[in-house]
Amino acid sequence: MKYFKAYELVDKQVYDKFGEDSIQRFFDPRLLKVILFIRDSLGKPITINTWHEGGRFSQRGLRTNMSPIVMIKHKLYLSGHVLGMAIDFDVEGMTAEEVRLWIIKHQKELPYPIRLESKVNWVHLGVDTFKNGIKIDIFNI
Repeated sequence: MKYFKAYELVDKQVYDKFGEDSIQRFFDPRLLKVILFIRDSLGKPITINTWHEGGRFSQRGLRTNMSPIVMIKHKLYLSGHVLGMAIDFDVEGMTAEEVRLWIIKHQKELPYPIRLESKVNWVHLGVDTFKNGIKIDIFNI
Protein backbone atom coordinates (compact mmCIF):
# COMPACT_ATOMS: atom_id res chain seq x y z
CA MET A 1 0.00 0.00 0.00
CA LYS A 2 1.38 3.38 -0.97
CA TYR A 3 3.06 5.09 2.06
CA PHE A 4 2.13 2.40 4.61
CA LYS A 5 3.41 -1.05 5.50
CA ALA A 6 1.20 -3.54 7.34
CA TYR A 7 3.37 -3.39 10.47
CA GLU A 8 2.35 0.26 10.83
CA LEU A 9 -1.33 -0.72 10.94
CA VAL A 10 -1.31 -3.94 12.99
CA ASP A 11 0.44 -5.30 16.07
CA LYS A 12 3.33 -7.76 16.05
CA GLN A 13 1.15 -10.87 16.52
CA VAL A 14 -0.99 -10.08 13.50
CA TYR A 15 2.00 -9.05 11.39
CA ASP A 16 3.94 -12.21 12.28
CA LYS A 17 0.99 -14.36 11.21
CA PHE A 18 -0.34 -12.48 8.16
CA GLY A 19 2.45 -10.08 7.10
CA GLU A 20 1.61 -7.56 4.41
CA ASP A 21 -1.63 -9.42 3.66
CA SER A 22 -2.95 -7.96 6.93
CA ILE A 23 -3.96 -4.75 5.19
CA GLN A 24 -6.23 -6.36 2.62
CA ARG A 25 -7.54 -9.01 5.01
CA PHE A 26 -8.54 -6.84 7.96
CA PHE A 27 -9.09 -3.21 6.95
CA ASP A 28 -12.15 -1.55 5.54
CA PRO A 29 -11.18 -0.27 2.06
CA ARG A 30 -12.92 3.03 2.86
CA LEU A 31 -10.52 3.64 5.75
CA LEU A 32 -7.54 2.89 3.54
CA LYS A 33 -8.76 5.36 0.90
CA VAL A 34 -9.34 8.06 3.53
CA ILE A 35 -5.88 7.76 5.08
CA LEU A 36 -4.26 7.71 1.63
CA PHE A 37 -6.23 10.84 0.70
CA ILE A 38 -5.02 12.61 3.87
CA ARG A 39 -1.41 11.48 3.36
CA ASP A 40 -1.41 12.51 -0.32
CA SER A 41 -3.08 15.85 0.34
CA LEU A 42 -0.95 16.86 3.31
CA GLY A 43 2.29 15.60 1.80
CA LYS A 44 3.53 14.74 5.30
CA PRO A 45 4.31 11.41 6.96
CA ILE A 46 1.60 9.86 9.14
CA THR A 47 2.61 7.77 12.15
CA ILE A 48 0.31 5.02 13.35
CA ASN A 49 2.11 2.08 15.05
CA THR A 50 5.83 2.23 15.88
CA TRP A 51 6.42 -1.14 17.59
CA HIS A 52 8.41 -2.38 14.57
CA GLU A 53 11.11 0.22 15.23
CA GLY A 54 11.14 -0.19 19.01
CA GLY A 55 8.49 2.49 19.58
CA ARG A 56 5.69 2.44 22.12
CA PHE A 57 2.68 2.37 19.77
CA SER A 58 1.19 -1.00 18.84
CA GLN A 59 -2.56 -0.53 19.34
CA ARG A 60 -3.29 2.49 17.14
CA GLY A 61 -4.52 0.48 14.17
CA LEU A 62 -6.22 -2.91 14.23
CA ARG A 63 -7.04 -4.24 17.70
CA THR A 64 -7.68 -7.95 18.14
CA ASN A 65 -9.18 -9.92 21.01
CA MET A 66 -5.57 -10.47 22.16
CA SER A 67 -4.68 -6.77 22.16
CA PRO A 68 -3.91 -5.53 25.69
CA ILE A 69 -6.21 -2.53 25.29
CA VAL A 70 -9.11 -4.88 24.45
CA MET A 71 -8.34 -7.54 27.05
CA ILE A 72 -8.51 -5.07 29.95
CA LYS A 73 -12.04 -3.97 29.02
CA HIS A 74 -13.75 -7.12 30.41
CA LYS A 75 -16.88 -6.17 28.51
CA LEU A 76 -18.20 -5.98 24.99
CA TYR A 77 -15.77 -3.85 22.97
CA LEU A 78 -16.82 -2.97 19.43
CA SER A 79 -14.51 -0.08 18.63
CA GLY A 80 -13.83 0.76 15.00
CA HIS A 81 -10.28 -0.43 15.72
CA VAL A 82 -11.55 -4.00 16.23
CA LEU A 83 -13.50 -3.84 12.98
CA GLY A 84 -10.61 -2.47 10.89
CA MET A 85 -12.54 0.78 10.45
CA ALA A 86 -10.52 3.19 12.67
CA ILE A 87 -6.98 4.30 13.38
CA ASP A 88 -5.19 6.69 15.70
CA PHE A 89 -2.35 8.67 14.19
CA ASP A 90 -0.08 11.71 14.24
CA VAL A 91 1.05 13.83 11.32
CA GLU A 92 4.64 15.04 11.23
CA GLY A 93 4.90 18.76 12.02
CA MET A 94 1.22 19.20 12.95
CA THR A 95 -0.70 19.02 16.20
CA ALA A 96 -3.73 16.76 16.39
CA GLU A 97 -5.98 19.83 16.48
CA GLU A 98 -4.33 21.26 13.35
CA VAL A 99 -4.94 17.94 11.57
CA ARG A 100 -8.58 17.83 12.69
CA LEU A 101 -9.13 21.41 11.51
CA TRP A 102 -7.50 20.60 8.15
CA ILE A 103 -9.76 17.55 7.76
CA ILE A 104 -12.84 19.59 8.62
CA LYS A 105 -11.82 22.29 6.14
CA HIS A 106 -11.38 19.65 3.40
CA GLN A 107 -14.34 17.45 4.31
CA LYS A 108 -16.01 17.84 0.93
CA GLU A 109 -12.95 16.21 -0.65
CA LEU A 110 -12.97 13.19 1.66
CA PRO A 111 -13.75 10.00 -0.25
CA TYR A 112 -16.03 8.72 2.57
CA PRO A 113 -17.75 10.05 5.70
CA ILE A 114 -15.72 9.79 8.89
CA ARG A 115 -15.86 10.12 12.65
CA LEU A 116 -13.28 12.25 14.46
CA GLU A 117 -12.62 12.26 18.18
CA SER A 118 -12.00 15.67 19.75
CA LYS A 119 -10.10 16.64 22.90
CA VAL A 120 -7.28 14.08 22.49
CA ASN A 121 -3.66 14.76 21.55
CA TRP A 122 -3.75 12.32 18.65
CA VAL A 123 -6.11 11.98 15.70
CA HIS A 124 -8.72 9.24 15.99
CA LEU A 125 -10.40 8.71 12.65
CA GLY A 126 -12.93 6.09 11.67
CA VAL A 127 -15.03 5.58 8.58
CA ASP A 128 -18.75 6.09 9.03
CA THR A 129 -21.98 6.38 7.10
CA PHE A 130 -23.71 9.61 6.13
CA LYS A 131 -25.98 11.00 8.80
CA ASN A 132 -28.36 13.64 7.48
CA GLY A 133 -25.84 14.59 4.81
CA ILE A 134 -23.05 15.27 7.33
CA LYS A 135 -19.66 14.03 6.17
CA ILE A 136 -17.86 14.32 9.54
CA ASP A 137 -19.23 13.22 12.92
CA ILE A 138 -17.17 14.73 15.74
CA PHE A 139 -17.53 13.02 19.10
CA ASN A 140 -16.38 13.82 22.66
CA ILE A 141 -17.17 17.48 22.08
